[in-house]
Amino acid sequence: MDNIKQKELFKLTITKHSLGVLSHLTNLTELAVRDSIETNNGTIIALNYYHENESYDLVYCVIDVEGHMQSFVENDGILPTLFLSPDQQNYISIQPYDPDKDLEISIPLFNRGHVDTPKANRPFVGDFIGTTQQHAVFFHHDIWSDTKPDKLLIIDFKNNAVNKKKNIKLELPRTNSIVMQNNQIHLLAIDGKSWNHREIDSNGKVLKQRFIQVTQKNFSEIISLSFEENSYILCHDKNTIFVQTISPDHECKRTDLIEFTDPIYNTWRAKNITEDIVVIQFNTEFGNGWMTIQGDHLLEFYYSKNIKGYRNLLDGSVLEIDNERIIISAINKTKHGAYAVVMYPMVDRNEKNNQFWVFNRNLSL
Repeated sequence: MDNIKQKELFKLTITKHSLGVLSHLTNLTELAVRDSIETNNGTIIALNYYHENESYDLVYCVIDVEGHMQSFVENDGILPTLFLSPDQQNYISIQPYDPDKDLEISIPLFNRGHVDTPKANRPFVGDFIGTTQQHAVFFHHDIWSDTKPDKLLIIDFKNNAVNKKKNIKLELPRTNSIVMQNNQIHLLAIDGKSWNHREIDSNGKVLKQRFIQVTQKNFSEIISLSFEENSYILCHDKNTIFVQTISPDHECKRTDLIEFTDPIYNTWRAKNITEDIVVIQFNTEFGNGWMTIQGDHLLEFYYSKNIKGYRNLLDGSVLEIDNERIIISAINKTKHGAYAVVMYPMVDRNEKNNQFWVFNRNLSL
């Protein structure tokens, strides 16, 4: 296969703040952010780059931790899903253009010269979760069904190349949260009046299981999950964001993180930036933001309510962005103790968006 070609497509403005580095990218027509993922000392954003005739190219922007950018144009493909191989190389699943078929291929993002075009498969709708020593793991929960089981897509690698794919239906209960930890796949689901914690293998077989009795029914996100060490689960009620710490022998302890009375609509799967520090994205009726947590300690809490940009509610520091309606597309690890927040403006239906931001922050651990 031919390698993707680098091409200068965007105007880039870099602003250095006390909190980090903000990159602002624009084009002359229109763009739409589709996906993003970590890469070595940076983040990769896949987006649709529109031309004046309303056709578009799939473009990848690589933003390093200093805010600098390179852009590359995909040779033939749409609907990207970025993921990592077991040796942490960047891969992409895309659908080559075919007016009669919707099939996807999974290939390296870069360095394709040694790769033959693989056989195409039916697309898998789901999120990349992480890797084991041999597999890339994807997860899908059907929000439109009350009965369909959760599913895994396992991409098996052999000799540092994609070998085969398999779809796996998981045993009930459904509506699981999932986390990859120490090359293990862990699931957590509400099961009656308990939380059902399972470790499964790459075939979906349950290896370990326990039922955790907690005082509240619901939880937001997994911070960490283990049978051998303390587990940390993010929760919230009407007034407080807190963590439930669960010991290996099932003892539970609540630790309040911050008083927060705005109803939280959604949270997103935690992204590890170290072995024990995660960043979790959230939104409310009044804005959005992210929180950084280490075990049961809150390190920072950025929120966009009543401000152009984001304010850390713990110390009052402000990341200024000249826009009041910002959508967070994703948050990715860039290197140990550092992350990138990918953002774009909310626009009305009759407007076209031609800009996005990437905020690089290093916790200086």
